[in-house]
Amino acid sequence: MKPLTKTFFRNGLIAAGGGPVVLALIYYFLGRSGVITDLAVEEVVRGILTVTLLAFIAGGTPVVYRVERLSLMAATLIHALVLYADYILIYLFNGWLKYSATPVLVFTTLFFGGYAVIWLFIYRGVKANVERINREMGGKG
Repeated sequence: MKPLTKTFFRNGLIAAGGGPVVLALIYYFLGRSGVITDLAVEEVVRGILTVTLLAFIAGGTPVVYRVERLSLMAATLIHALVLYADYILIYLFNGWLKYSATPVLVFTTLFFGGYAVIWLFIYRGVKANVERINREMGGKG
């Protein structure tokens, strides 16, 4: 198995272990807001399986940053689009997001806005560390 594929599966399986916990939180908040008042066994099973899949994909997707021939921008775009497709398809499939223009547009705006904010914080932190290490090594910073 190729190293990147192996890393994808390893990281995905690690993240998938948290899938049911995420599902429990989703059901908790949907219940608290009155969206869900009771669940059928089939809904719970579908939720557990799909959120485990969601977590597996989300956990494995960062492997794209290890593909050397991709620029940081290309890897970030691929990562964002895969995560977006992962989340929105699972949410729509499970009925957690209404399939109409307004909820999808709100979700899309919040997803990409949140993704950009998180990415910028990570980028700034990494850039500051690289500059600090370069200064310590006597290089440019």
